[in-house]
Amino acid sequence: SSPHLRRRHRPDRRDRTGRRMSLRHLDLPRLIRGPEGLYFERKSLFQGAEGVKRPRGRREVRDDVAEGVGAFANSDGGVLVLGVEDDGRPTGHGYPADVVDDMLAVPERRLTPAQRRGQRARVGGLELLVFEVEAAPTPVMVQGNGYPCRVGDAVVRMEAEKIAAWKDSGLAQSWEGRPSELTVADLDANLLQRAIAGSALRDASVENYLLRRRLADRHGSRLVLRRAAELLFARSPEKIDHPNAGLRLFRVIGAERRYGAQHNVEELPRFEGCLPSVIESVFRTVQGLLRRPMRLRGLRFEEVPEYPTFAWQEAVVNAVAHRDYALAGRGVEVWLFEDRLEVTSPGGLVAELSLEALQGRARVHMSRNPRLVRGLVDLGLMREQGEGIPRMFAEMEFQFLAPPELRAAPQEFGVTLRNAPVLSQADAEWLASVAQQGLSESQARALALVRMRGQVTNAALRDATGLDTLAASAELRGLRDRGLLDLRGAGSASHYVLGPRAAEVGPAPDRGQLGSDRGQLGSDRG
Repeated sequence: SSPHLRRRHRPDRRDRTGRRMSLRHLDLPRLIRGPEGLYFERKSLFQGAEGVKRPRGRREVRDDVAEGVGAFANSDGGVLVLGVEDDGRPTGHGYPADVVDDMLAVPERRLTPAQRRGQRARVGGLELLVFEVEAAPTPVMVQGNGYPCRVGDAVVRMEAEKIAAWKDSGLAQSWEGRPSELTVADLDANLLQRAIAGSALRDASVENYLLRRRLADRHGSRLVLRRAAELLFARSPEKIDHPNAGLRLFRVIGAERRYGAQHNVEELPRFEGCLPSVIESVFRTVQGLLRRPMRLRGLRFEEVPEYPTFAWQEAVVNAVAHRDYALAGRGVEVWLFEDRLEVTSPGGLVAELSLEALQGRARVHMSRNPRLVRGLVDLGLMREQGEGIPRMFAEMEFQFLAPPELRAAPQEFGVTLRNAPVLSQADAEWLASVAQQGLSESQARALALVRMRGQVTNAALRDATGLDTLAASAELRGLRDRGLLDLRGAGSASHYVLGPRAAEVGPAPDRGQLGSDRGQLGSDRG
């Protein structure tokens, strides 16, 4: 390139405030191979079939940058990488240097307030465009196109007032954001290294990690921790300045609590300490208390826990991560009854969430404790926001159990999982017949969803399995090619229903009321 074009590369190294910028802390080869989600998105800069690919339209790319950076800024921050295929393979770009400069400058030019420009990076000898985005303190608008917000691996439009209210409540007013009296010496070094390793921050120091995750602030030469760092990494329970940051577990003999001479409640030792320790200890204890009956799971009878593991663990993690820690009078509680498992946590839903949206399996992104959530994701203990509750519903369906019951009160949120299967005899016979087709577990889940809901979409299968968009499409196409599913609709309205061969492998679907089967598929309480 000409000397003029080489000179234009230099501004990429500083942001608008003149701070020197660097991507050395990011492990880009690892990051781009990982799954997309709340904090990461990749996009190709080519279009067309293999062998005849050509660069994407420049305006389209600039639009992607504006929307992607704005969405991360309106959420909890993240990284947008351009020049990578959906499978994580870097392919670079085919644009002149001045065009790339224009793309990197989009966050400064098209967002209000302006955000930090992107940077060039090289992986495998190919140049990528990298936009590392911090959470903005106020709503960020794409000029002429509203306020995008990141929800799971998707971008949605949201009102500026809702984004502002969430940022005010989650970043300024929540207990997790208050200053802590602990120092770095009071934190668990092993847990911190585990979080750093799970964060794709390459060779980050402890101090750098805490600052980048907004778990600490620098006051002059002094590093001041926030309460979230205390909850996530404190070395011992005594270090946590909260009377009920842990969890209580109760086991009830029977379906209802009794008092006096008929008292039937056993309280297990309280779980206390930093949140990762609490969560993992509860997982081990509850796992040991659950029965393992033979149940129809998907298309096959298997010995499984009476509640799907993902479903009850997600309920526990959500309760710990999203509770209101300002309500110090009580903690998270888990109740094991003969016929159900209940999880309750202090604090109602944040104002921007509705019970109807959660029950409708909407992928929503709102938390009063965004720092805790990001830390638990780094530690591998939590799925990214917006993905857990839809999959919780799907896991219960896959095991033919009633959907989770969600309840919200001003000072409490609760989840109830019931262990009695809900399945008609016709459904059981049809599924047993389909099981002879040699399907993968993901395909079995797809057919189970169709059986329970009447249809399945790519998004529904992703929520049920954790597959990405391409893998879910491949599984659904495989069922379509077998004649077991039929594609209906197009674009965002596309969905699959039972295909012509589905009727050949078993009795016709019974779409009537699904009753409780207390025989072979019972809750196995004997």
